[in-house]
Amino acid sequence: MRSKGSVIFVAILIFWLIFAPKSAIIPDPSISRWITNFVCLVLLWSVRHDLKYMFAERNRTFNVLLLAYLAIAVFSEYYNTGTIKKYELPDLENAPLGVTSFKYLLVYSIGLFASSLYIQRISRTKYIRILLKTLFVLLLVVLVPTCIEVVGTPIEKGTLTEYRVGNKFVIGYYHLYLCAIYCLLHPYLNHKKHKYSLLLFLVFMIFTSIITQCSTMIVGALIFMLLSLFISDTLRNRLASAKVVVISVLVFDIGFFFLVTWILQYDFIQYIVTDVLHRDLTLTGRLPIYMDIQEAFTESPWIGLGYGNSAVVARYFTDAFDSQNGLVELFIQTGLIGVAVFLLLLYTASKTFEKNNIPKLSLVALIYAMIGISTVEIPFKLSFVFFLSFCFIRRRRYPKALLELVRAYNRRKILAKIKQNMIHEKRKPL
Repeated sequence: MRSKGSVIFVAILIFWLIFAPKSAIIPDPSISRWITNFVCLVLLWSVRHDLKYMFAERNRTFNVLLLAYLAIAVFSEYYNTGTIKKYELPDLENAPLGVTSFKYLLVYSIGLFASSLYIQRISRTKYIRILLKTLFVLLLVVLVPTCIEVVGTPIEKGTLTEYRVGNKFVIGYYHLYLCAIYCLLHPYLNHKKHKYSLLLFLVFMIFTSIITQCSTMIVGALIFMLLSLFISDTLRNRLASAKVVVISVLVFDIGFFFLVTWILQYDFIQYIVTDVLHRDLTLTGRLPIYMDIQEAFTESPWIGLGYGNSAVVARYFTDAFDSQNGLVELFIQTGLIGVAVFLLLLYTASKTFEKNNIPKLSLVALIYAMIGISTVEIPFKLSFVFFLSFCFIRRRRYPKALLELVRAYNRRKILAKIKQNMIHEKRKPL
């Protein structure tokens, strides 16, 4: 039996697992991992009665694909536990490259799947709003002091400044998730205050991105703003098509990765890069990375080199700590099988847009913002995979009397419109 208090408690656990800046809250990594392990076990316990529904017809395909993706990530990490050491450079032995522990990733994956299942089970109840509100407040609590820190921290040219919650890209992802959750709470943005509040959050994201000199996140904020506030419902419905979503990922990520040199030959593109975005024509050193990282493609093409090991691999083949491309990063970590399952997972989640328009406003905007970012960054992390669970939020079942009132109101509007057209037709000259 669920209650408001238990849902808030689980929301706090989910926030810790998926979003919380753990190193900023608890600097000791050992203690932080023990807490995360405990959180995962509690989350699994909270859905113990729901496990029998994990393969129910409504969400069966999504849950199977989510389990498959997590299993591939865990197996790839386990399989490459020994081989990854050959990519570690001697001069970076003590550098925090973030090689993921197999045991930690296994427990984390269990917690993530339990969190997804919990959201699916309460998606038709009033408790989903309580969970979303709690996540929204917690993200806001993290972002407010972070924005203050950003304003007061000088930026050193040519370096990636680290803040308490992470680098400038992490701050941008926090903003996007905050905006997406806000739109889930107010899916139709009926009132002006809801639209202005969303616009304010996005303006703050652009403001912090300008201060941190992160043009990538500015583009992400503009995409989210365009798709959530300014485009028509007809165009949004077309973009929400599952096929269009998957094709967009392939075109933007793979197409950009292999054709970027040809694209930059055009004067208009060069003008945008140099004069609008104020970047050099190597895209801040990304072109050499795209050329060098291709040497890693043949190392383990089917299952990748392990989830979380891309920093070591990228540093071995390039001068960077990641591949600077969303799908390429997934390919290095989980191979062709992992990329295929991820695209199927994204396709399955996007299929819900065709049946239920509640989450379209926020999640379509979020997905396309992440696709735009993924051309030059790595947003397709496990937090994004988890967020796809919100695609299964459904309309609440309203009382029959209320539905009849809505239908009667709509009928009156339609009849009034027909009457107005008939009067207009009579007035037309012969």
